[in-house]
Amino acid sequence: MIEKYLEKIQSEETSVMTFHMDSPHKTKKPIKGYDYPEKKKKKMIEQKKFEASRHKNRIMIDFDGVIHNYNNGWQDGIIYGDLIEGAKETIDQLRKRFEIVIFTTRAAKPEHDWRSQEERIKMVAEWLDKHDIYYDQITAEKLGAFAYIDDKAIRFKDWKSVRMKIVEIDKEKTE
Repeated sequence: MIEKYLEKIQSEETSVMTFHMDSPHKTKKPIKGYDYPEKKKKKMIEQKKFEASRHKNRIMIDFDGVIHNYNNGWQDGIIYGDLIEGAKETIDQLRKRFEIVIFTTRAAKPEHDWRSQEERIKMVAEWLDKHDIYYDQITAEKLGAFAYIDDKAIRFKDWKSVRMKIVEIDKEKTE
C-alpha cells in the first residue's frame, strides 16, 4: 500500500512533505500581482470554496501520544510504542463522516534525524498499517479542519484561561 505512494511523494517538491492517500486534486496557489482571466478567477474561487468545505469534514489527529503511546520518547526515531486503547475504534467511527489526517512532527523536514523525510513518513505509515489504523494522509502541516485531536493542545477561550491552564499543567508536571 505504501510503495505506490512513495514514488509520488519523492517526485513532488513541497515545503512541507505530505502523504496523500486518495487525493486526486492538486491546488495551485495564485501568483501575486498577476491579473488572471475571468474564467481562471472563477475556477480559483470555486476551488477555494471546495477546499473550505473539505475542512469542515476533516479531523486532524496527532500521532505521538494520541494514537501511539510514545512511552519510550523519540529515542532514535524508531516507533517503539503501542496503540493507545480506543484509537482504532474511534478512528473507524470518525472515518464514516470525516477525512482522517494524521499529523506528526515525524513527517516534518528532518533536523536531528539522519533519515529522509520520506523514510520518516513511511515509518509512520507502516506503523499505522500494521495496527490497521485508517488514514487519508500523513502530514506535519496544520491543515484547516473541523477539529484537532492533540495530547498537548490547550483549547483557547481567552488568554486568562490559557495562562491558568499552563500553570496547572506545569504544577502537575513538577509533582
